Amino acid sequence: MKLCFLLALVVTCSTVLTNGIQPFGRVYNRHCLCVKLESRVIPPNSLKSVEIRPRGTHCAQTEVIAGLVSGENICLNPQSVWVKKLVSFVIQKQSPKRSSNL
Repeated sequence: MKLCFLLALVVTCSTVLTNGIQPFGRVYNRHCLCVKLESRVIPPNSLKSVEIRPRGTHCAQTEVIAGLVSGENICLNPQSVWVKKLVSFVIQKQSPKRSSNL
């Protein structure tokens, strides 16, 4: 009986070590900030700030984080049409203006 238990324990441990198990299931990602995405339109007067985190080694998805006037931060769905327009607007505002005298 002890031999069967020991054998089962060794097989289980070797399976875990060779395949690796991510904590909290397959959707766990400790580098992405956004877990839940919001698609509803946020009124402009409720927005305090917008942070765009491009995909990279930290996260496979582009993250758009809106800071609300209430102090809450929410993650916006970057695939939503209105969020795409918001991202374009923010990028346009942040890019340096080119001088026409060049």
